[in-house]
Amino acid sequence: MDKKTLKTYLLLISFTIGLVLLVVHFETVVHGIGVFLRLLTPLFIGIIIAFVLNRPYEWLNRLYGKRCRLKPKASRVLSVVTVYILAFGALTLLICLVVPELTRNLQLFAESADQYLLDTQATLSGFTDRFGLPPVDLSALIDTVSRYLGTLSSAIQEMLPQIVEVTGSFLSGIVTGFIAIVLSVYLLSGKDRLLMQLRRTLKVYLPKHTHAFFGRLYRIVAQVFGDYVAGQCKEALILGSLCFVGMTILRLEYAALISSVIAVTALIPMLGAYIGGAVGVILLLFISPVKALIFLAFLIVLQQIEGNLIYPKVVGRKIGLPGLWVLMGITVGGGLFGMWGMLLAVPVTTVLYQLLKKDVQKREAGEVVPESGTSAQA
Repeated sequence: MDKKTLKTYLLLISFTIGLVLLVVHFETVVHGIGVFLRLLTPLFIGIIIAFVLNRPYEWLNRLYGKRCRLKPKASRVLSVVTVYILAFGALTLLICLVVPELTRNLQLFAESADQYLLDTQATLSGFTDRFGLPPVDLSALIDTVSRYLGTLSSAIQEMLPQIVEVTGSFLSGIVTGFIAIVLSVYLLSGKDRLLMQLRRTLKVYLPKHTHAFFGRLYRIVAQVFGDYVAGQCKEALILGSLCFVGMTILRLEYAALISSVIAVTALIPMLGAYIGGAVGVILLLFISPVKALIFLAFLIVLQQIEGNLIYPKVVGRKIGLPGLWVLMGITVGGGLFGMWGMLLAVPVTTVLYQLLKKDVQKREAGEVVPESGTSAQA
């Protein structure tokens, strides 16, 4: 037996033994992988933060380098400092503006929930009496709401001290967040060097065609995720702001709460704004069915403006994913991985779509060339 055949047999035996051990100890292996991934949580969060801030960093780096004529190293350092100051400032401003209003709206809803149900009971009783239908009794629901939500207003005020008391989880979250931010700073400032080292490593250890495939995959993933994250964040911010302004003009309750929900759910393409709108309709339905209908009509108009004017201008057609693929990706991603699956379904599906599209074009081009050559020889 020559060395090449022996090496092949040894690899086959090792693979078989590993596969058997994996099947026998599957739960232990999965648990170990889960523990390992939890240890890498700060790294994953840091990568996400660095990826989101990459485009503002690149813009500031060009601005400081060309307009201010700074040296490359000084420009990179100043760009990193500026982008993190702007990010923390925007996050702090958003919290200061939204959290007090959300707390006030939640307290108002908790204090008025039983009255909303009483008004709903009166409306249903009048409706059933008018049409001779069996009466609908909400007394049990009213008693339950009065018992459990009666103390929600005071519970909201006492929420912060209770959170602080959970010292272990609180400190763990702070440490994880701090490590993630530090890692994101290193990744953002040294991304060019890291990418160069990664390319050199892959070029040395991988075959030429495999290395070329990973290079194309990286370019597609970076472009798709960059366009998606930037576009969806802008679109969600604009949609939430327009919703808040419109609800304020129409004098509808829970403007800040509903607008915040719509802005967050708008990160989910196609279905997100409708999910947030359903929440808004349900909240306003307790106050007044008329106001709920007004909000629903306003949201439909806003969705038309957003879908036909805002989304094409802000996000554009850079992703270029057909609607059927978007719906399939959201359905499959949400079914398998929940909310995270719905958020990441569109960029992941876009990457797969782009790879499939390029492969089909490559194979079609490979089939066309021999035919043209044959016809030319004939």
